[in-house]
Amino acid sequence: MLFPSLLVMLTAAVAVTTTAFFVTRRQGAQAPDLPKGVEMAVGAVSGLFVFSFAFLALNAQAELNTARKAALSEAGALKEVYFAAQGLDDAARAQVRKGIVGYTGSVITAEWPAMRAGRPDEATTRELDALRMRVYDMPAPGETARAARVEVAQRMRDVYVARRERLAEKDARVPTPILSLMIGAGVATLLVIALFGRPSSRVHYALLAIGAAGFAYMIFLVLALNHPYGGGISVGPDAYHEALVRYEQIGS
Repeated sequence: MLFPSLLVMLTAAVAVTTTAFFVTRRQGAQAPDLPKGVEMAVGAVSGLFVFSFAFLALNAQAELNTARKAALSEAGALKEVYFAAQGLDDAARAQVRKGIVGYTGSVITAEWPAMRAGRPDEATTRELDALRMRVYDMPAPGETARAARVEVAQRMRDVYVARRERLAEKDARVPTPILSLMIGAGVATLLVIALFGRPSSRVHYALLAIGAAGFAYMIFLVLALNHPYGGGISVGPDAYHEALVRYEQIGS
């Protein structure tokens, strides 16, 4: 993530300063006087860029936080199911825990890549449904086993709720019209700066490069936040890896 962002910033800075350098050499260091209406339009476009960036960044961050909370909730519910199975008889406990471990692994290896493509993994869904049916159908001789089965069933419902919330975020993306507006406004602003800025000293060139790099980074950041599961800045299945470790601790 660091290297691509630096590359984008450097490319924008070099492109804008190089354009400004050649324009200055060709037409002189004296910048032309822009009509008042053009200056106002440039200011409006720059403001539009900042506004759209703020809107998109906040929206994308909210989607990212929602996806992260859903993953943490589901992983926590899975750990609760694994722990609650302790009260079942040996065969039922082994069956439930094996199913939980298998489902967690499927979320990591199969469903997470599928969510990056905007869809759930049907095999993982069937795996969880099958485990839920086994919980409902398993015998529970004795008061302790019945109470444990009720607890496991309740925690399974928590898993389903968190799973639905996680999958709801698979379609979350930065709104394309506003994203296009932001990119267009940013490019237009950089072009105006490059063509009419006419830097006359190294300090001016440095400021121009910093401004171009800043605009480019803002665009890059929004694109990196574009999808909560598939962008450059995204939620990974770390909570489920941690759950697998916790299963081993509970079972030992």
